[in-house]
Amino acid sequence: MKGAIPKGRRLALDPGGERIGIAISDELGLIATPLRTIESSKLDMELSNIIQESNIGVIYIGLPIHLSGAEGNSALAARELAQHIAKTFPVPISLVDERLTSKSASHDQERIKRYGIDAVAACEILNFALTGEKSLGKIFGSVIEV
Repeated sequence: MKGAIPKGRRLALDPGGERIGIAISDELGLIATPLRTIESSKLDMELSNIIQESNIGVIYIGLPIHLSGAEGNSALAARELAQHIAKTFPVPISLVDERLTSKSASHDQERIKRYGIDAVAACEILNFALTGEKSLGKIFGSVIEV
């Protein structure tokens, strides 16, 4: 079935201009945890290491859509990043609407101090995607085709 949920942990990315927040799930896809915030220039190396070490089944990438539903430059950059990752790594990639995740993440000051706002926002994206997976029984969001 197209979009069926592969086995393994899920990873979520909250892309920004200079930094990218990363969150990871447990093997069963039940719990999302912030992992870390990295410099955008180090993403390929970081993803390569995480994919090798952590049995990643799906990567979710936050798609920053305006509240009006319009997409701006940040959404275009997220789509380009998703295409790059899909072409570079043998893992399904899906874009997930990230409206309000940074605002929601900003309430968790303890985690922000430990992981950074971007990783906490990635965790919010991942929680949203995991809930969608459970509801739909397939990869949540817009799966990238290469």
